[in-house]
Amino acid sequence: MDHDIPLPELLHLPYALYGLARNPAVRADPQLCDALRPGGPARRLAAAQALPEEIAARLAADPDPEVRAERAGREGAAGGRHGLFAADPEAEVRIALAQNPGLSPELAARLGADTDPAVREAVARREEAPAEDLHRALLADPEAKVRVAACRHRPPAGLHGALLADPATRHHVVPFLDLDPETAERLAADPDDRVREQLAGHPCLSAELRAVLARDADPGVRGKVFERADATPQERAAIFASLTAGALRYEEDPRDSSDEDFLCDAMLAYLDLMPYPWVEPDPLPYADSPYAGLRCAAARSTALPAEARARLLADDNPRVRFLALAGLAEPDPALVEELDRRQGGRVKHGGRPADLATFPPETLRRFAADPDAWMRLLALRDPDLPPDLLERLAADGDEGVRQATAEHPRIPVEALVRLLGDTDEDVVEAAAASPALPVEVMRALLDRADAAGGPPPRPAACEGDCRHGASER
Repeated sequence: MDHDIPLPELLHLPYALYGLARNPAVRADPQLCDALRPGGPARRLAAAQALPEEIAARLAADPDPEVRAERAGREGAAGGRHGLFAADPEAEVRIALAQNPGLSPELAARLGADTDPAVREAVARREEAPAEDLHRALLADPEAKVRVAACRHRPPAGLHGALLADPATRHHVVPFLDLDPETAERLAADPDDRVREQLAGHPCLSAELRAVLARDADPGVRGKVFERADATPQERAAIFASLTAGALRYEEDPRDSSDEDFLCDAMLAYLDLMPYPWVEPDPLPYADSPYAGLRCAAARSTALPAEARARLLADDNPRVRFLALAGLAEPDPALVEELDRRQGGRVKHGGRPADLATFPPETLRRFAADPDAWMRLLALRDPDLPPDLLERLAADGDEGVRQATAEHPRIPVEALVRLLGDTDEDVVEAAAASPALPVEVMRALLDRADAAGGPPPRPAACEGDCRHGASER
């Protein structure tokens, strides 16, 4: 079906082209792909997991090493180009290949002996444990950053002594040690805070050394003791009080506070997010803990009694409430809506309560007229939202709502094209990425880019996927 819809004034043409570069309808059309390749969106196109073979082959040989690196990090071994990437003269391409989860052991070994230490480091950082010979070679690498990266996987016991003697790797090997009292005493007095921090988390730490480390000068060491299942209530209270005092000093005047105060503030946030797995089997004692992290752990437990879960659903901490709600087999939609409204925005670490319920269409459509943009976003979860509501939301005063509307599969074409002229860059990119965008509009965008001399390079701060996901920001 032809659409004779004129383009609006394009305030952010480069972002429209970036959107086209990840539009699945464009990726399936070699002519449109070719039209995008000469400009800035080539790297976005190369970032696609699956491309027509002809386009994938051409991008793998692209003169721009950033484009080749994108393909090296994404292409499966079945494409047959891993060997080509492994021989690429640019280290960034070989680094990207080293991080490809489909890399064969043979090529991993080849890259593990690469002349560039950054390539060897990338091999050492792979999620998959290397073969023993390769692992030993990486642990003995002349470059410290390679040896450090190789410590992410359990080192062979025979190398523990050498790794402990190496200042670069000492703290990395501590968690893997069969800890004896003499070694523990020596490590507890180590001047490197990182060594003492790792020791504080070791499962074989004695009660005597735990008490010493609970009073350590470094906030990270004290925080590790706080996490332990065997920390006494007195130790945990003293640690929390000391961290809170430092965090308050930092919040009162960040410019005049010490590095230790900054670390106290960071450690408090860290402790709120730890899993505390030892809470799960017996959560009730921690449901009323003064520490939000422990209440979160209790809320996650399936063994939590119903009355305790009800208390956590009313907790002051939004993450505690969310986890308590997640533990309900069939949460009441009215309760979910109440908690979602109370949250009023995305929590940095955690979802929104509405993610845990399926609202009926009539409820979602009611949200379309809600005075709160946070709730209007929920209306767009209705896959059959009527065109008149989509038109209204496409003209919403909140850019996050407009962006989410641009991503809706049933958005009217006229509204989608209007969003290409939006004042917000993310909205424009989302509209151009929509498969509902007519092909002739895509071609018109490319013609407009040609007339303007092509798109500038994407700003460095926006490389990769800089969108806001579901626009719930």
